[in-house]
Amino acid sequence: MAGAAWAGVAAVHEGRLGGIWLAVVVLTPLAAFEAVAGLPLAVQYRQRVRRSAERVYEVLDAPVPVRDGSEPAPESPFPLRVTGLTARHPGQAVPALEGFDMELVAGRRVAVVGRSGAGKTTLAQVLLRFLDADAGSYTLAGREAAGMDGDAVRRLVGLCAQDAHVFDSSVRENLRLARPGASEDELREALRAARLLEWVDGLPRGLDTLVGEHGARISGGQRQRLALARALLADFPVLVLDEPAEHLDLATADALTADLLTATEGRTTVLITHRLAQLAAVDEIFVLERGRVVQRGAYEALAGAPGPFRRMLDREAAADTGQSALSLANGAY
Repeated sequence: MAGAAWAGVAAVHEGRLGGIWLAVVVLTPLAAFEAVAGLPLAVQYRQRVRRSAERVYEVLDAPVPVRDGSEPAPESPFPLRVTGLTARHPGQAVPALEGFDMELVAGRRVAVVGRSGAGKTTLAQVLLRFLDADAGSYTLAGREAAGMDGDAVRRLVGLCAQDAHVFDSSVRENLRLARPGASEDELREALRAARLLEWVDGLPRGLDTLVGEHGARISGGQRQRLALARALLADFPVLVLDEPAEHLDLATADALTADLLTATEGRTTVLITHRLAQLAAVDEIFVLERGRVVQRGAYEALAGAPGPFRRMLDREAAADTGQSALSLANGAY
């Protein structure tokens, strides 16, 4: 601009340029820079897009964990049978689940317990067709689930996970993800079963209350109950509850588990948990260690006999006692 002004003033002085055109001469370089001013920002965005594309292609190029079939699923999944099931995650040499047997009929409720890494979530992934079995069979109404369309299987076997996503929307819209055409009465019934209706009715906007991103405006227990209400509204014939009380304090976790078992009474349910409180309500308990069933049976039988389940009960009772003592000490302090 300084150079253009110098040349322009000289041209005006010599009569070669009209005075009014001097402004045009001076401003022309500035206007020219506007054309390239966005290039540095474009380079920055190009780098971001390239890194984003790398992440997308990493997902697209990953091996498909499940080979979906094309057969339609049956109208009813019962009996649901898992026989000699062995499964491993990609890249693992040792099976995460080995030789697992289970049968579910309408209304039967079972619990699968064990420490982290015992194979509990692997079972849920196989039941939902998120992971293929290495060996054994998984059948719905006598037909192999591996030959069926995965989405069709997941309409029969539904999941309520510990990290169920809650969207930055209202309670109503989060529920209607499960059934968009659900009526007001159906939404309220699902909330009642999940022990949330009284809380929702006490909110200023009721069902239209916003819950925030990832449910940030509500507590962890309320977030899990909302996820349960959504799963109940979907009315899956088989409901898998994968560590629904994880990341909650003991009192809230045990209260939530009790409400879950009350809400799922009469529904075919697989409860996957590391907490043993309230499990007397289920029909059968499977105890997993390192991917294998080491004990199975009713709560009373397992609790009354020496074995892994009894040891887990003792450890849980000792941990709960320690937690209670610590809470009392902190309160006194």
